[in-house]
Amino acid sequence: MKKILIPGCLTFVFFTLVISYSFGQEGILKGFVKDNETPLNAATVSVANNITVTNSKGEFSILLYPGTYIVVITHAGYKKFEQQIIITANESQTVEINMIRSGQLDGVVVLGSRSIIQRSNLSTTVPVDIFTSKELLKTCQPSLLQMLNFAVPYVNVSRQHLAEPITLRGLSPDHMLILLNGIRYHGPADVNSGGIRGTLGRGSVGNDLNSIPFSAIDKIEILRDGASAQYGSDAIAGVMNIELKKATGKTSINLHLGQQYKSDGESFTFGINHGIKLFRDKGFLNFSGDFRYRKPTYRGGEYLGTVYKTPPPSGTARADSLRVIAMDDSIISARNFNRKTAVSNDGSIELTNGGILINGGYPLSNKVDLFWVGTVSYNHPVVQGQYRFPKNSDQVNTNLYPDGFKPEIIFNSLNVSGSVGAKGTTNKGWVWESRSVFGRYSTGFYYSNTNNASQVSFPNPQTSFFNGSVAFSQQTNTVSLARDFAKKIGRVKTFTVGLGAEYRFENYRTKEGEEASYENYDSSLRTQGGSQPTPGINPRDVVDKSRSIAGFYVDLETDLNDHFLINILGRYEHYNGFGNNLAGKLATRYKFSSKFSLRGSIGNGYHAPALQQIYYNFILPGINKDGGVNVPVRKGIFSNNSPVAMAFGVKPLQPEKAINLSTGFTSTISPNINVTVDGYWIQIKNRIVLSGVFSKSNPDVYKIIQHMRDIDQVQLITNAINTRTRGLDIIMNSHWQIHKASFGCMLAANFSRTNIFGPIQMADSLPANTLNSNTLFNREEREKLENGQPGSKIILSADYKKGKFGILVRNTRFGKTSAVFDLADHSRDEFFSAKILTDVSISYSPATSVTITTGANNVFDIYPDPLKNNNNNNQGILIYGNEAMPFGYNGGYYFLTLNFNF
Repeated sequence: MKKILIPGCLTFVFFTLVISYSFGQEGILKGFVKDNETPLNAATVSVANNITVTNSKGEFSILLYPGTYIVVITHAGYKKFEQQIIITANESQTVEINMIRSGQLDGVVVLGSRSIIQRSNLSTTVPVDIFTSKELLKTCQPSLLQMLNFAVPYVNVSRQHLAEPITLRGLSPDHMLILLNGIRYHGPADVNSGGIRGTLGRGSVGNDLNSIPFSAIDKIEILRDGASAQYGSDAIAGVMNIELKKATGKTSINLHLGQQYKSDGESFTFGINHGIKLFRDKGFLNFSGDFRYRKPTYRGGEYLGTVYKTPPPSGTARADSLRVIAMDDSIISARNFNRKTAVSNDGSIELTNGGILINGGYPLSNKVDLFWVGTVSYNHPVVQGQYRFPKNSDQVNTNLYPDGFKPEIIFNSLNVSGSVGAKGTTNKGWVWESRSVFGRYSTGFYYSNTNNASQVSFPNPQTSFFNGSVAFSQQTNTVSLARDFAKKIGRVKTFTVGLGAEYRFENYRTKEGEEASYENYDSSLRTQGGSQPTPGINPRDVVDKSRSIAGFYVDLETDLNDHFLINILGRYEHYNGFGNNLAGKLATRYKFSSKFSLRGSIGNGYHAPALQQIYYNFILPGINKDGGVNVPVRKGIFSNNSPVAMAFGVKPLQPEKAINLSTGFTSTISPNINVTVDGYWIQIKNRIVLSGVFSKSNPDVYKIIQHMRDIDQVQLITNAINTRTRGLDIIMNSHWQIHKASFGCMLAANFSRTNIFGPIQMADSLPANTLNSNTLFNREEREKLENGQPGSKIILSADYKKGKFGILVRNTRFGKTSAVFDLADHSRDEFFSAKILTDVSISYSPATSVTITTGANNVFDIYPDPLKNNNNNNQGILIYGNEAMPFGYNGGYYFLTLNFNF
């Protein structure tokens, strides 16, 4: 802790002293921004690191040091304006800018190029898309992840109960690198194990974009191409960069209220953003805060099984079963037990989260700028576990709960991060930047309305427990240099040399739970120890592991002429746990004309196992499926280097190795329409996944784990498979100005397919018989990976605005998915057909500073196909399967949003 606090304090003192120092007499830049004779309110004006917005009269004013600058003015629906200006000391300069309307939906991007020359997303060598916060707000979804789910075709967001992992091009969540203001953003501390009714990206370390306050976001850029050579080993599928707001003199407030058609799942979201200028009206400090609360939804059925008595095993006389069921029904009637109480909140969980973010920058001179970001957020989901019935006497203390109980699990997550850096230009033309960022994500587990069944003889048995916590921290330091050598070389239009280095330190640690959360006090071994549904972290499983990663890259980019652009990259990385890696990439773009360009790339990628994947040890709820009856059991997921993994003969984790190929074109069909089409092929070897289930019911498995008294099943994280992913992205944007109205239309589609190739890794200690066939990645896990995400996603939206009124209609088609419910019985396989969800919203702006929007998402109340096989519904509890649901099963949702900008 001292190693972090001391440098942090010194850095703070240094920047405070530097910022407080006066560098000389400033000049004033004043301006008037208009559309013909109409003033443009809220146009963004950028000069060096000074950013402001025009007032209601279209006016702005900025204090600047003497020197030469480029003033950049942008406004939605208008072409970007750039002009060189010269500021002299103690003088005022006034400019008048007439903005030109533009139907083109391109924009300047940060991702995909380190060139000194700014490029639009239609002129880069690789596909990069821009989504502004205003565009995302139009989806009227209550969270950033769901906004992306209904705005981006090549992105999938699983509506899992606890988390919402996001994937790019059908790969795993940890194959997409997340950047915040251009620097690596740390991820959660947990592994996506699928323990709380989740299936997408099992065995991966997910991402939590909802930990970034949405009110702080200016735009999101998505590079949908393998970028390990550019940005680091985790970018096999691509990169998402979240750019934060920098505006000053402006306040925005967003309020969202919504509710499902079934009068549940009420949602409330509040966000506020405000920016101020710093000393002598230079620099900026932008504040953001978000709060969100969502009530749970219930989409389960009615429990049809026994509650107090256990029927005899299958194969016994039917009369015996009927007699036991009759006895159970009699007790249910006498005790007035409500079968619907046995159904958990099978829809959405109760959720409370919020956060604050501060983004700032200050120019020390006309060549050096300081910048910083700080954020704190929390997440508080409440999950209802599967009902524990009194018939399961090994799990239920019937003295406490004579009718059983529904455990409640609370996950308290705290996310803290901070970054500081400087950038500037040397006298020889090198553009340099240095950053340091620290992030920490921690989660504590609290169980209530439960018991430790082995405390049955205790006079005061516990009903709530602290089950431990996990934490992941990451310190990243980067330095980069870039310079255009075109003038020295000659014969080329541009020749940018980019150099950079990164050093990253990571730590993963767990904290044990209280003794009663994991201990078994029953010497007879008849009951399960620890809290239900899962025990806490045992002291023997506590870990505290660290590692360091060092990397260096070279980036060469040249415009050979007005047509031909080439980008060559190389990146070397060293992991102190896995050795070295060298990644390279070649990307090109050939512009046949201003209206048509071809582009393509080839490169290799590398993804080292995360610390969480290497050292994850946890016990989760599991299911034993017996004749359609889901019996709750305990499933242990053990680290790859654990004695359990060694006993099964599972090989140590190795890095994933990838090859990426892509090709496509961009076309500006007219000033109002542009189209991009990109195909891709991604091969990943040694892919890291969560294995299939090893159950004690298998005699071969029982021999290995018979000493584990409170564990019924085992899963392991391992390099089990090789995969190939092929796909196509098609995006068409259009925009027209029709008299005094504007009309925009977007058609976007993704078609993707992932297949396993080559042999599947086996557990060396198990005999190669039918009981153990492909257990490391069985038929169920294969179906989740190959068909658990929709193979296609198509979005068609139309946005019309005239005067104070606007209307938006969006149709999103999610392709078909499927799931396996029984390894041996193919008749229990489920297939879920494609569905189209329609969203409609109407907006009204009584003033330029106020917008009121109302409407409905999933206006026709579309649900996924229900489970067809009665053996898959857990005796009536489940109506819809959790295995393959790209849009959830909550039905229609109506909302009201209020946006204020002043």
